[in-house]
Amino acid sequence: MRMLTNENTQFNTPVKRIFDSQCTLEFQASVAIVRLKYFIQKYAKIINRVNIPQGPSRISVVNEFVGVLNHMSLLVDQTPPLEGPRRYGNLACRDWHAKIDEQMPSLWRKVLPDRFHHCIVELVHYLGNSFGSATRLDYGTGHELSFLAVVGAIDMLGLFTDEFQGEDFLLIMNAYYAVVRKLILTYTLEPAGSHGVWGLDDHFHLAYVFGSAQWANYKEAPLRPRDILNHHLVQEYAHLNLYCQTIGFIYQVKRGPFREHSSMLYDLATTVHTWAKLESGLMKMYAVEVLNKFPVVQHFWFGTGFYPWVDNQTGKQLLIYDPADADRRNTSSTGGKYAAFVSSINSPVPHFPAPSTTAASEARAPPARTRMGPPTARTTNSTAHHDLTKR
Repeated sequence: MRMLTNENTQFNTPVKRIFDSQCTLEFQASVAIVRLKYFIQKYAKIINRVNIPQGPSRISVVNEFVGVLNHMSLLVDQTPPLEGPRRYGNLACRDWHAKIDEQMPSLWRKVLPDRFHHCIVELVHYLGNSFGSATRLDYGTGHELSFLAVVGAIDMLGLFTDEFQGEDFLLIMNAYYAVVRKLILTYTLEPAGSHGVWGLDDHFHLAYVFGSAQWANYKEAPLRPRDILNHHLVQEYAHLNLYCQTIGFIYQVKRGPFREHSSMLYDLATTVHTWAKLESGLMKMYAVEVLNKFPVVQHFWFGTGFYPWVDNQTGKQLLIYDPADADRRNTSSTGGKYAAFVSSINSPVPHFPAPSTTAASEARAPPARTRMGPPTARTTNSTAHHDLTKR
């Protein structure tokens, strides 16, 4: 993967480029998606046979970034939910988002060396989108994708160094998921675009990919996939494994038989017998059900540095469509998540090629955009602007 250590690399406020299913097809050929897929595979590989660490990292930027996430968790404590009945979405969550919008640029300046401060304009967008929508008061796999983009962006700056190991990545993800679960519970965030009992999970997908990757091809793995049906075993290993951690959250927030409220996870536990096959299938499912689904990726925006709207093969900017014409060209997609999983678990995980080395340098800077979605009463900080209606 190309490092963006050249100070001449241009960074600009990310803008919306995906307006319909045709744009989603364009996205599949972009530098951005190649980089995202590369980092998914890279991190899944380095965390194999690695437990979530309980101590700090040897890399200072990792500890500083985890410190930022811990600070966001503290802000939740300082922003209690408003009283009154409300099934989903406590309005105090918007106050929390306002606080992180205001503080985000200064937090990044503490994490990054001075020579990288010019890329903060893109980092505030992706990190700001990693914790749900302040407008819709929801959280889903699109927000989870945005956080992966943040980690990959720091990686592309070369700040993780060669010492970056699976423990460091898990330390970051563990801190992130702790904040997200706290937000969901504190502000009763609605699942973004959830498929209900027919979906993998109301909120997460990458957590299952990385959790299964931890124990893939590991003969000494303490649990097998079917053991997640045992609530006590899940709790015992939740502090070590992201899969158990995420399943444990389901046991915390849902009641009734597991096979009824989480039917897909139940089917996977009873029909897929190895962590390696589970990882392979979940990764392919992610490519189909998240990275290739318009309702999710329409909220992934594109800058000119980390994730440009540029063709991976030619290095030229991809087509930009008129959003006013989206309804006419948009078509619905078919196929269920479980069908996508079953059709893929017996085939190898595809190789994610490195993007063209000329792609980012040839990307044209798009015009500056304001936040997407309907106007609200809350003023958005011009430096820390990001899509607050993201799925």
